[in-house]
Amino acid sequence: MKFPSKVTVAALIKKPFFEVNLGADGELKLSGAEGRLLDIISHALRSCLEIVVPEDNKFGQQGPDGNWTGVIGMVQRGEVDLGMGFLGMTEERAAVVDFSTVYTIDGTTFVIGKPSPIPAAFAYLYPFQLVLWASLAAFLFLMPFVFMLMMDHKSSYVSLFLELFGSLMTQALSVKNDSMRSRILLMSWVIFAYIISLSYSALLLSFMSVPLQREQVKDFLQLSNAVGKGRIKATVFYGSIVESFLLSSEQVHLKFLGESIKKNAWYCYNLKPGFHKDIVNEHKALLGPRVITRIFFGSGESEEIISEDTLVSLNIALAVDKNFCCKKEMDQVLSRIRSMGLFEKFVKDETQKLELQTSKEVSEIDDEMQIHVEDLFGAMMFLLIGYILSFLSLLGEILCNRQYHKFKCNSFSKVCFKIKSP
Repeated sequence: MKFPSKVTVAALIKKPFFEVNLGADGELKLSGAEGRLLDIISHALRSCLEIVVPEDNKFGQQGPDGNWTGVIGMVQRGEVDLGMGFLGMTEERAAVVDFSTVYTIDGTTFVIGKPSPIPAAFAYLYPFQLVLWASLAAFLFLMPFVFMLMMDHKSSYVSLFLELFGSLMTQALSVKNDSMRSRILLMSWVIFAYIISLSYSALLLSFMSVPLQREQVKDFLQLSNAVGKGRIKATVFYGSIVESFLLSSEQVHLKFLGESIKKNAWYCYNLKPGFHKDIVNEHKALLGPRVITRIFFGSGESEEIISEDTLVSLNIALAVDKNFCCKKEMDQVLSRIRSMGLFEKFVKDETQKLELQTSKEVSEIDDEMQIHVEDLFGAMMFLLIGYILSFLSLLGEILCNRQYHKFKCNSFSKVCFKIKSP
């Protein structure tokens, strides 16, 4: 059967996947990964195209009455011959429309902005975890009592505490005792303090030089937990099948993710080059086909991370009206296109175009590898606090000393007066 000279196609105009431009000769010029694919099909079959955009601008979702919206709905109702929009083949869709031969296979994942670095101002606290810091503090407050009991030492608790604290700061111990148990206790403390101080010093510079990143969301379970805590918003393309899949999932975290998206209307209506940072950042994730995330966020200098976790893998094909006459001829062309890997080439071309449009100049000096004054803010703040406390202690000692001498002089005068009074 001869392929029709005119074919109507329902598609969503979304750059850089499908674009329609009017040439100087009045003919349609298709561009974008899927636009170029459809253009090859039309030329191979020598057919003119009429592009129709769905009024609701949706890929296709099934409504409560069983009817479909978007591209799938137009094909179902026979308003168009074909539907294109990176459509995944599902049982629900296959019940109302036919599908062409598969031209690619793609998985659904999510992309999120790289977590911001942890401020280096308090980098001196990062080498040890909070539990270890608490254990060291408790140990340091407890050990002076042990020394007082085991060594029969006459020094006060404060002096012993300062001695042990100074040993952790690599200062020498002046505590002396000749008994064997005292030597064993001192030696064990010296070894402990030496290991702790060396471990801390070895890690401190690396933590200050290389910025630490906050915890990264790697899979859908972590994404669902982050959404539940209010840290991240998860968006999906408006009218895509991802939301329906999440809502119908039997896994609790995926169902919760879908319900959160529907409740808060977290939808992405369009993803334009140069504006994607408003949609994807540290606190916003975008769920969608891996091909889309690779085109927009797959460059080496990208500030976003594409998750390696896959929600579902789908065969991608054209939606075809069940009464369409020449599906077999179209499938033959698509099979040849897939064998040559043309669609993958189109995706790669669009990725490179986008990289060139959004490329940035790379500084010759890696600024992240330098230590700045603000990185030492925490240490300088503690040094200033130490100086202030030392000054207050000195002032207190001077005042106490004066009061002591004044009291001593007054007492001496009274004694002298009593002696001379007879």
